[in-house]
Amino acid sequence: MTRLATAFALGALALAAVPRAAAQTVADEPPVAGTLVRWFSDSERITVRSLTGNWTCPLPSAAGLQLHFNNERVVVPGIAAAPGTAEAVDAITTASRPISGDAFQDFIKVRNEVQGDYERGPLALSYYVSSERDYLAQQLGGRWSRDLREQSLNLSLGSSWSWDDIQPLADDDTQTGGARRTTLHWNAVLTEVRSPTTLVRYGVEYNFVNGLQHSPYRNVYAGGTNVPERHPEQRQRRDAFVRTSHALPNRSSLKLQYRIYNDDWGVNSHELGTRLSQYLTRGMSVRWEYRWYTQTAAGFYRDTYTDPNGVDGYRSGDYRLGALSSHLFGGALRMDLAALAPTHAWLQRLSLWFDVERYFNSNHYSANVVETGVDFRFP
Repeated sequence: MTRLATAFALGALALAAVPRAAAQTVADEPPVAGTLVRWFSDSERITVRSLTGNWTCPLPSAAGLQLHFNNERVVVPGIAAAPGTAEAVDAITTASRPISGDAFQDFIKVRNEVQGDYERGPLALSYYVSSERDYLAQQLGGRWSRDLREQSLNLSLGSSWSWDDIQPLADDDTQTGGARRTTLHWNAVLTEVRSPTTLVRYGVEYNFVNGLQHSPYRNVYAGGTNVPERHPEQRQRRDAFVRTSHALPNRSSLKLQYRIYNDDWGVNSHELGTRLSQYLTRGMSVRWEYRWYTQTAAGFYRDTYTDPNGVDGYRSGDYRLGALSSHLFGGALRMDLAALAPTHAWLQRLSLWFDVERYFNSNHYSANVVETGVDFRFP
């Protein structure tokens, strides 16, 4: 937590460096605080609990400040096989976590993240930091946007630079030492109002990643032995997307999206999604969504490696680099208590929601995601 506190202090100083004139008066709109509890479990019995807090404060002169915090607790279950058996040995040597102390006990990891965003007119600046026992990630970002054609068209350009400090725990079985990773990102997004009921958004993104990109804790069974996982240290990632939102006459809306992606590791993917939202009554709505995804495998990925050197010296035990297809089904309920309980002053400040998602893919992996949250508006 010392590194996190230091990094957050630097971010706070950067955000405090805005002109003093912008902070001398209070905007008319009240600040808004929100909390979110998220729970995740998958077919391998890994569970994740995250507690998120968000605070938004409008400022004068078209400015605004946003703060985000997330505390995340991950539990990886201990090895279930009997000690000394082939199943237990295989589970330990190919684990994507540090084998600390007793591998047959649960491994628990805690991560904290903080992000601050400052917006003033067409410009926005952000700072992000995330810390856990063996990983410190930081990012600086900026965005510029401009309205065109009498505000029926908006162009947004953004970029960010992130740097990660990776320090595997001392009991790392793969003998991976300290490492770094940097990511250069940029994007361009064009949003067009086609009609009073239809909005279309087009976007392109590019990422150049340099540094450690494999798990420092995972071994791969190759050529009859277990060897450390190894991925290339550079990766160029590119994608383009189109999204459309359309308001329907029965107090509902339909969203469609398509995304195409490729990188220089040989992964090419397509993603298609749809979302339907419907008001049940004033202040209460439901949402249904579905997403389909498919991808090709990275050029060096194999289900089985016959040579300890893998393919050109690279080898991976990450199924997410193999060929796969996946499906996600989801549903959500939203309640704005200001509309449902207009005579109760305290309840008027609350909004509640509940989300459930089911994910599964062709590699026999599945997950359930349950999310519940509260937004509170200050008087």
